[in-house]
Amino acid sequence: MKVFTLIFFSLFILFFESPLVYSNENELSISGNLTNLTNDESSVGDVEITLHISSLEKESQTFSSLTNVEGKFEFKNIPYLESSLYGVSLIYQDAIYVESVSFDQKIPLDIKINVFDSSSSDDSIIIQNASMVFDNINSELQTISVLEVVTILNDSLVAYVPGEGPMDLLRFGLPEGASNLNVDTNIFESNYVQVDRGFALIASILPGSHELTYSYEIPYQNSIFEYIKNWRYGANNLRIIIPTSDIILNSNFSDPVLDTEIGGRVYSVLETTNVSKGFESTIEIKNLPKLVWYQKFSQDFNSLKFEYSAPIALALILLIIGIWGISNTLKFRKRSNLWFPGSSEKQVLEDMMSELEIKHNSGAVSDDYYFSRKNDLLLRQSNVNET
Repeated sequence: MKVFTLIFFSLFILFFESPLVYSNENELSISGNLTNLTNDESSVGDVEITLHISSLEKESQTFSSLTNVEGKFEFKNIPYLESSLYGVSLIYQDAIYVESVSFDQKIPLDIKINVFDSSSSDDSIIIQNASMVFDNINSELQTISVLEVVTILNDSLVAYVPGEGPMDLLRFGLPEGASNLNVDTNIFESNYVQVDRGFALIASILPGSHELTYSYEIPYQNSIFEYIKNWRYGANNLRIIIPTSDIILNSNFSDPVLDTEIGGRVYSVLETTNVSKGFESTIEIKNLPKLVWYQKFSQDFNSLKFEYSAPIALALILLIIGIWGISNTLKFRKRSNLWFPGSSEKQVLEDMMSELEIKHNSGAVSDDYYFSRKNDLLLRQSNVNET
């Protein structure tokens, strides 16, 4: 009996021990600490931290935890999925913060999240680097494609958050008539709206550098295009690039425009530094290609609104018919002063007599009809003259 009991216990360990260990090995405890760097690395308590688990195999999962008075937080009994991504996020004073969870041999490392006090003032926002590339000049459409790449720098220990009004947003100007705007940025949970003469970025700008790229198209009509751009946030370093060919780039910057080879292609490049906030630059592009006559005709034709083509065509046909009818009628009438001097009965009889004479001389009517019709008209004329 003792032997049987020993064998049964051994089999139980063999078949059931492994799943229990596997379950324990696939549950994690993730912990971290929340610190406010604006206030001398003070701890921040009672802030909700959200853990995100993203996987291609399963639906995304979220877990929540509150920081204690020391700024510490912990997530217990969290499933471990080897092919998943782990990260935490929080909102502090309207600014959004995101941190990834790093692992060392399947063991999550402690997370250190730094937050800052927030402000809607953009005084601490500057442009660290800015590049403007004028390219793809389309002579047929009379447009220039522009790409702007900027590095937004918050050089303070205060996070910028959008204000309530449109003037309290980060705003970037565009030339008049700009279209096909496309904006891309690495700022988490950012968005943008088009405003008067530009667009506004709706995003939290944490201390540090952030990339923003936007492209658009601008129309031009003549061989010279002028763009007056306001550098609201200034620029520590600015580069303006345009393909060389016969196109000339001018500006009100004191730095010269130099021909530079980039990727096997020659460009006119202007580089300058320390552009002050609010500076208005004038960028002038000369010798832009013009439309030839057949391109202009094609452009005008393509711009027509064809829903109006049928009424316009009908009006033209009626006008042509009217002109033809009037000219055809005038051939039989003797109007030496005006086409339409009046419509009195006397004038009508004169027109009818003139028409009869012309038709008889051309052989369009017989002699019998001519004399009979003429006598009638003369009789009516004598009656009109008597009255």
